[in-house]
Amino acid sequence: MKTDPDSIPSFPVQARIESTNLCNAHCTICPRELLTRVKGVMSFGDFEKLVRECADKGLRELHLQGFGEPFIDKEITKKIRLAAELGIPELFLVTNASLIDEELAEEIVQSGLHRIKISFYGTNYKEYESIHEPLKYEHVRKNIKALARAKRRLNSKTPRIAVQYIGSLHKFVKFTLQWFRYALPQFNIPHNYAYGKKYVKVKIDKQDRRCPMVARPILQVLWDGRVVPCCYDFNARYVLGNALKTSIEQVWNSQGYRRFRNSHRRKDFRAIPMCLNCDKLR
Repeated sequence: MKTDPDSIPSFPVQARIESTNLCNAHCTICPRELLTRVKGVMSFGDFEKLVRECADKGLRELHLQGFGEPFIDKEITKKIRLAAELGIPELFLVTNASLIDEELAEEIVQSGLHRIKISFYGTNYKEYESIHEPLKYEHVRKNIKALARAKRRLNSKTPRIAVQYIGSLHKFVKFTLQWFRYALPQFNIPHNYAYGKKYVKVKIDKQDRRCPMVARPILQVLWDGRVVPCCYDFNARYVLGNALKTSIEQVWNSQGYRRFRNSHRRKDFRAIPMCLNCDKLR
């Protein structure tokens, strides 16, 4: 079923539910020092309300993170298990892996998580620790390998583990050689987080830019239930509704969300300064 007039599905294809915006790292490439919204953790009850609606509406993919470290949430594996039991086909999260000990590694493997991406920006301790303050290179390497061992020990194909590197492309060769036995190495470049730090020059005068978040389409729910256009709106400057006070479906089909999509359709990005200045809009 489609909504009119914008031909967007009446429910998102992918939802991203932020379990917490707390983090135990202060990575130099992340605009965490600019975070001003209240910090907290989504309760299990609130998560259950949202994920049951997602399952009932046939959501295809759920990401269990936002602007924080998901394993700070002590109930995160319980939340993953619930989503898996409800039959959501693809469950994914991003982590810095600093909290994954042997016990948690087994919980993750048994939770039903399909994919996990680990941010690990360094080929040696000096490079890594200069970015991921105050995390320790050897400690996190040990944790990632513990997760890979837990998969083998439990004879599990999931979660599929990716380790992402941000840095110079020529160093990615070394990074790949370090990690290919344990995980899928991935390469990326720093991004701006819309109104966050500036790494990529934004082509604000280019009229034919498109947003992959709007096109897919994807929903972002913050830990307190507020819905924002995407995870790059880390301070919730553009709130579209609250999925806990109403429902995901009601917010998704609201007039406010329609106006937001129509601005993108008309390429009227100046109506949404956050989007105008976003390097993901290409």
